[in-house]
Amino acid sequence: MKKILLVCTLVGGLISGAFAQNPTRGGRTERTPEQRAEQKTKHMQESLALSNDQYQKVLAINLEQEKKREESRKEQREKMAANRDQIKANHEAMLKSYESVLTPEQMTKLKEEGRRRRAELKDKYKGRKKE
Repeated sequence: MKKILLVCTLVGGLISGAFAQNPTRGGRTERTPEQRAEQKTKHMQESLALSNDQYQKVLAINLEQEKKREESRKEQREKMAANRDQIKANHEAMLKSYESVLTPEQMTKLKEEGRRRRAELKDKYKGRKKE
């Protein structure tokens, strides 16, 4: 009985390890706009009993929509990256301003407190991050 349990555990571990190697995003594979449009259209064909002519027209509509969504997502990622760059530049300017007022010991302490706070936040939100 113990051997069977051990074998099942090993097989389960190997299978889950194989799935862990699959490149995914948020637990699902990243698909192209064409793949998403085709999947959506196939689902509609099954649920709505579309004719071949309707299928082709709906596929074209879904493909156009998915390409628009992809472009929108790309623009959003670019805006977020630009925003991150701006925040970083503002932070660096703020630190330079502090350097003109604070002593070197105070600057060291300020930077150390910042590192500590970042570490605390990283620990706090460690399991919540989406990929």
